[in-house]
Amino acid sequence: MIRGSCLCGAVRFEIDKVRALTHCHCANCRKLAGAAFATYAHVDADKFRFVAGEDATVAYESSPGSFRHRCKTCGCPTPGKASYLPTISVPAGLLDDDPQVRPRLHVFTSSCAPWWTIRDDLPQHEKWVPGYEPKS
Repeated sequence: MIRGSCLCGAVRFEIDKVRALTHCHCANCRKLAGAAFATYAHVDADKFRFVAGEDATVAYESSPGSFRHRCKTCGCPTPGKASYLPTISVPAGLLDDDPQVRPRLHVFTSSCAPWWTIRDDLPQHEKWVPGYEPKS
């Protein structure tokens, strides 16, 4: 089991298995994370459960159909599910345990921070990973 929590501990969750880790360079993720990119753990819904604090979050629609959740107390980003994705997206920095997977790709590299250079050999996608874009 992989445990995770926000900074203040009001939001806590458990994960049975992480499907993948990805780095997102879109402007929304960069600004919400306050960093060059945000790393997300993607988890099948039946492998994720809140232990505490699901009701201790607030949501913000950062783009159509994409709601970002934050802890009401400490402001940390918290897990959420976009309507167009089959998985729960968990900000990887919230993980208290090793997810047993490593990042596998970069998305939205066309929005990469101008002061950041990707120096690894992971696959890069300028926009969405094919097949995972929002359905209209």
